[in-house]
Amino acid sequence: MKIKILTVGTRGDVQPFVALGKRLIQYGYEVTICTGENFKTFVESNEVGFFPIRINYLELTQSKEGKRMMSGNVIEIFKNMKKLIYPMMEQMLEDLWEGSKDADVLIYHPKAFGGYDIAEALGIPVFMAHPIPVIAPTSLFTNPALPFSFNIGLINKMSFKVNRLFMISFFKIINKWRREKLGLATKRSIFTNDLVLNGKSIPILYGCSPSVIPYDENWKENVSMSGFWFLEEKGWKPPNELLNFLEDGSPPIAISFSSMPLKNPDRVKEMLIEALEKTGQRGVFISGWSGMNNCDSNSHTFTVDSIPHTWLFPRIIGVIHHGGAGTIAAALRAGKPMIICPFSADQPFWAERMRRIDVATTPLKERDMSVETFINRIYELLRNNTLSDNASDIAIKINKEKGIEDTIKFIEEKIKQ
Repeated sequence: MKIKILTVGTRGDVQPFVALGKRLIQYGYEVTICTGENFKTFVESNEVGFFPIRINYLELTQSKEGKRMMSGNVIEIFKNMKKLIYPMMEQMLEDLWEGSKDADVLIYHPKAFGGYDIAEALGIPVFMAHPIPVIAPTSLFTNPALPFSFNIGLINKMSFKVNRLFMISFFKIINKWRREKLGLATKRSIFTNDLVLNGKSIPILYGCSPSVIPYDENWKENVSMSGFWFLEEKGWKPPNELLNFLEDGSPPIAISFSSMPLKNPDRVKEMLIEALEKTGQRGVFISGWSGMNNCDSNSHTFTVDSIPHTWLFPRIIGVIHHGGAGTIAAALRAGKPMIICPFSADQPFWAERMRRIDVATTPLKERDMSVETFINRIYELLRNNTLSDNASDIAIKINKEKGIEDTIKFIEEKIKQ
């Protein structure tokens, strides 16, 4: 049976699906992940089938136009929609169809918004999936895609309808593609309930933990959420310089802003280095795409472009990061307290959630970063034993969960129905 997984975005949108796909193959399924062509090596190195989609979110976010759009400048957003975004979306839809038209089962991330239409055209079992609980409405929390939250159940539930608004600008492109490529006569609009297909609710797969996010019993049997989808990155060998650094002193703090393009990365780096020195702490900088590429390694700090969190996090004392779901999951699994500096999307949600369950300090936004605020947060991280105790307790629960296995059982049950 051929399962096609459609997902686009940054590594956080791809890695959990690689973990799921890798396990599905072990269950005897033929799995292909259709995602950005820049993830080819990553996907294939995990022995999962790959189909390239001509879309590169990282490249877009690192471009001048992309940075201006991510700043929230409405004029820049509208100016670049026609120039950059629309052509990219048209290519994405073409490639998603080409990569999945022989599928027996479809699993798609909402960012790959052609998934709904492809499943309709093929008439096959379909699942919506996300590492974050942003799809199924609930009164328990506000839609994580929003930069604010409420404590009112009805408003929380209504906040999930906002998801449809994100699609408004693309319906013209989607409907043209539906008609010309998929042979579908009906049109989609803001009034289309994309949680229902052919009169049936689309089953939803969440790759996150009920020990961290409450499971809504009203979801009944339509939502699977029983644990994070961790990718076991075996065979990775650390450089000797890193091993020597870790052995030559106290456990460091890991620092990573992943693909978040800092407005002034050099200044943030300098503030962090000074804060580490004044608090007597050591640090491992994971530069990623943040722009902090020129950190000199010494006895106090070490810099690496990328590193498996599963290897590093058990060897550190805490994490300073942007609040991405993947980094959150890895830190929780390792039982490490956090300082979260949220930027956009679901990151404020995670920052608030981690603070609420008392495993993270007060969040620190980029505009509030200074040597002093970093020092205060580092001291809070180190001296508040409640943070580390709670992180250790949650790690025990998370390591007992079987997120991927339970998700596959859910998939198999739905396919048989």
